[in-house]
Order: sequence, then structure tokens, then C-alpha cells
Amino acid sequence: MNRNLIERERRSNMRNLFSRLFSLLPPHPTRRSSIPDRLEQATEHINQIRTHLEGLEQRRSQLVEANRATRTTTTIPPVINISEYSNISGMEVNLITGSELNLSVSEIIIIIQEEGAVVLSLTHSNAGHMNIISIRCHQAAISYINGIDRSRLLQRLSTLIEELCYD
Repeated sequence: MNRNLIERERRSNMRNLFSRLFSLLPPHPTRRSSIPDRLEQATEHINQIRTHLEGLEQRRSQLVEANRATRTTTTIPPVINISEYSNISGMEVNLITGSELNLSVSEIIIIIQEEGAVVLSLTHSNAGHMNIISIRCHQAAISYINGIDRSRLLQRLSTLIEELCYD
């Protein structure tokens, strides 16, 4: 009697385990199939999932490597723009460089002041892989007669950036 009870419980446990396994499989058109057929389907499904997972892991590795390579080889060429605002005496100097460039904001301000401008405000931010600097200034009283030579200012700032790029 004890043996029969143990055997029934074992069969019940096996049915529960099979039921749980088969519930994890995608729906199959045939409602009734033998347990060996269903086990074969489960094995095939597991192998398909394993193959798919390996493909995803390879793709992830490729993307991580591509991202790493992009970060190390991507350099943003410097952009310098000088524009007027409000009236003839006001100007804005905008500078965008890659974050790998070690900018000295004080050197930029000194060049602007040497060219006859007074700095009113400065905004500096590091967005992603870029340094973005925006400087608003106006002509100093002493430079009203001749005005600021924007092309010379642009040349001096370009020279400074080039020196920083090749240091």
C-alpha cells in the first residue's frame, strides 16, 4: 500500500512538472500529442531560444565595441562664430569644440579684451562630447573710434584653438 501511494505521488509530481514545462512552450496546433513529442518540442524550443540569445549577445558586444571605438576616434572640429546682436557695438562669440580639448576660458577672455571688447556674460557647458562657450560682449569705449576687427579676433581665437589641438 505504501508503495502504491509513493508511486501515485511520483506520477502526480511528474504530471505537474510536465504541465509546467508545456505551459512555457508556444502554442502548438495539435492539441494532443504524446509526452515524448512534447518533450522534443520543448528541447527544440530551448535550443532556438539559446541560439537567439547567443545572437543577441554577439550583437550587444558588437554595439558596445562600436560605441567604444566611436568615443575614442570621434573628434569634433572646432567651430567659432562671431555675430552682432542688438546694435553695432554688441557681439557674441560662440565656440564649440570636442570635450577632449582642454580649453582655457581665461585665455579666450584675454584675447577678446585685447581686441577691445568688454565681456558682459559667459556661458560654458559641456554637453556630451562637446564644449559649448557663448560670450556676450560689447566694444569698450576706447575702441568705438576704430571698432573691433572681428576678422582679427576670429584669427586669434582660431590660432589659440589650433595650438590647443596640437599640444
